[in-house]
Amino acid sequence: MPSEEQAAINEDLRSGERGRTLQALESLNEMLRERVADASSIPPLTLRLRDEDVDIRRATTWSMGKLAQNKVAGSYPLDELIALLSDGDDEVRENAAWALGELAGIGEGKEEAIERLNVLMDDGSAQVRGMAVWALGRMAERLRLAHRSSVPRLEALLKDKSLYVSKGAAWTLERIRALER
Repeated sequence: MPSEEQAAINEDLRSGERGRTLQALESLNEMLRERVADASSIPPLTLRLRDEDVDIRRATTWSMGKLAQNKVAGSYPLDELIALLSDGDDEVRENAAWALGELAGIGEGKEEAIERLNVLMDDGSAQVRGMAVWALGRMAERLRLAHRSSVPRLEALLKDKSLYVSKGAAWTLERIRALER
């Protein structure tokens, strides 16, 4: 049962009103920083993943990842997060990849995410590329999910101009190769 504060946040998330929703997301994120939020916010957050407002999608994908990072068990919207890997906004794509990586940390994931993450390794944003690489590594490490289709792109990213991306590619390749042993 959610606390009164979290129940009010969930109601505001369901409202769909921009101001109430953004304030609710800010309040929920404070609870997440304090590690006191529970899974009751997953359903109303799932509604906001499809919001037309990019600021709401950014904050919502971050909140989903933070819930998983805090090891909150629940019924997460994997298909919706995977779909957001194709969002037009860099931060939404990055946050969705991060959320999928954090979900792998609690044993949640889908093989369908791998091909979408593979595509993100060619993204114009180094932050998005790096997070896609990290999420693939987490899926290999925690879920034992990996595809050989990721390896050529990862090997190419070893020479990426972004150190964040190249080091992440090396780390992920180690995890994928460990599965082959």
